[in-house]
Amino acid sequence: MDLDITIIIRSMIELCILMFFGYLLFKIGMLNNNFVKRMTKLILDVTLPAQILASVFELTERQSTYDVVSAIIVFIALLFIVLPVLGFLIAKLIRAKKNHVGLYTFMTVYSNCGFMGFPIISAICGPTGLFYAAMYNLIFNLSIYTLGKWMMAKDLSAENKFDPKDLLSPGVLVAVFALIVYFVDIKLPLVITDSVSMLGSMTSPAAMLVIGCSLAKMDVKSIFTDIKIYPWTIISRLIMPILLWFPLSLVIKNTFVLQITYILVAMPVANSAVLFSTNFGGDTDLAAKTIFITTILSLITVPLCIMIV
Repeated sequence: MDLDITIIIRSMIELCILMFFGYLLFKIGMLNNNFVKRMTKLILDVTLPAQILASVFELTERQSTYDVVSAIIVFIALLFIVLPVLGFLIAKLIRAKKNHVGLYTFMTVYSNCGFMGFPIISAICGPTGLFYAAMYNLIFNLSIYTLGKWMMAKDLSAENKFDPKDLLSPGVLVAVFALIVYFVDIKLPLVITDSVSMLGSMTSPAAMLVIGCSLAKMDVKSIFTDIKIYPWTIISRLIMPILLWFPLSLVIKNTFVLQITYILVAMPVANSAVLFSTNFGGDTDLAAKTIFITTILSLITVPLCIMIV
């Protein structure tokens, strides 16, 4: 696959700058722990669901792609059944602590397909690629609010265990509604769709500020000294995507969709790892470290993944 490396480099720089602002603002006292908690809830319950809806509102010519999109939904749904199994095995392989197995599994399954994946897909595959990536993102978000929440909760004490009622979270409800909007081809006034899109656009910068704040609470040296992050990164962000290429190619016959799926799986860890850790009282430090390390190393791992296949 051809790849404009400058797209990745620019995306890395943007992520680092946003994280740095969060780090700096927390250090000088403009942001605090109360901000992080409130902003996390705002992102998970408001701006991220808005981003899901916006990805559908921005699509055009829906009817002509129904067959391909229906196939994508089935393929990606199967992928999000397989990835948790692989994530669990990788966590066991690196001998992760018992209370970190769920987090490592979560971070294996959910990559940064939005902020990092979308601009790269757009540059490589154009508008049609971005359209299919949005479909991937719909299933991604439906999964992260159900299976993802269970993964995070399984690391915690009994009183914080997963409650089936959590399936009625705004993220799940909006993801289901977004699918209905797409297949029924519901048209809403431009003033509404634009407003939802503006609200959703807050997600990435707000999430990176939260990650920066989380990093500011840690010893800088500790970011690079958690040894288990490195073998996990090599396995989950380089070896696993490469090994998945062959079975994916057997299932996904549309080469265009196959390439998009492969690229999105290889992206660094999703910002949601910190957001969900913060929301569930998990190891936010480990999540923030891993996002930071995988984002930096993805400058190497993503091009390698693409060049090898």
